[in-house]
Amino acid sequence: MKKLCFIVLLFVVTQNYLTAQNDILFSHYMFNELTFNPAVAGSSPTLDVSLLARQQWIGFDEAPSSQVLNANTFLKDIGGIGMTIINDKLGFENSLNFKLYYAKHFQVSRGTLISFGAGVGFLNKSVDGTKLIYEDQDDLSAIYNKESRFRPDFSFGTEFNTSHLTVGLSSTHIEQSLSGATLFKVPRHYYAYAKYRIEASSKLNIVPTFLIKSSQFITQYDLSTIVFYDNKFWLGAAYRLDEAYIGIIGFNITKDLKFSYSYDYSAGPMKSYNDGSHEVMVSYSIGLNQKPMMSKSPRYFN
Repeated sequence: MKKLCFIVLLFVVTQNYLTAQNDILFSHYMFNELTFNPAVAGSSPTLDVSLLARQQWIGFDEAPSSQVLNANTFLKDIGGIGMTIINDKLGFENSLNFKLYYAKHFQVSRGTLISFGAGVGFLNKSVDGTKLIYEDQDDLSAIYNKESRFRPDFSFGTEFNTSHLTVGLSSTHIEQSLSGATLFKVPRHYYAYAKYRIEASSKLNIVPTFLIKSSQFITQYDLSTIVFYDNKFWLGAAYRLDEAYIGIIGFNITKDLKFSYSYDYSAGPMKSYNDGSHEVMVSYSIGLNQKPMMSKSPRYFN
């Protein structure tokens, strides 16, 4: 039954290319803003590397599966540099996205930092049309063979940081308008987020985060709160509007190595067809003996 549901679902999104296209969804967004905002590159004085793996809709045949590799650092007299590799699989569709980032940071005051960043790379999308089933076999827009296409990919973003507040705005796939989007041409996406660090005590910090992601035809809202204890353990909860309730737990394996896990309990139309979604994140920070550009901010909890 789940396989039949998936075939029907894939048929619908294949026939309506625009509604099929969206950037990957993940619950550890508050730790990985670099994925959608190049301005984040080099905003901490360390070399930061993170690996994220997500398996969505457990028990649902050919369900979405995503892996993300992020890396970034700050180079004196140059600026922030970074890279992201995203591998995403949805049924018979595969995507590989690679980007290089550059960010320029401006210290407005001792406790205020403004950053601007740009990303350039490519997006490869492939579809196995031999496994798709169409109601109209003579549909001229249908894909019947295996097809794969490369396209250039660009992004831009800005971020504002104080000792307690982080606010970011960004856009991915900026070269592609919604009107010209197809299965192989992902439309422009927009992101806006904010997080605030509340010092409850000398060891307890609470960081609420709000994220809006939109591709014009669909908009997602995420709200989360993470509680950090001594910057070694964290526990959090999040809600993705009309889609999922999320629990997050993590800890430092060593001073520089972090592990975090999240579970999504589906709350939307797919609730009856899956057993939730699992996500794992591992991150590592390498000290480069550089002084931070500003005092501690919500960013440094990443």
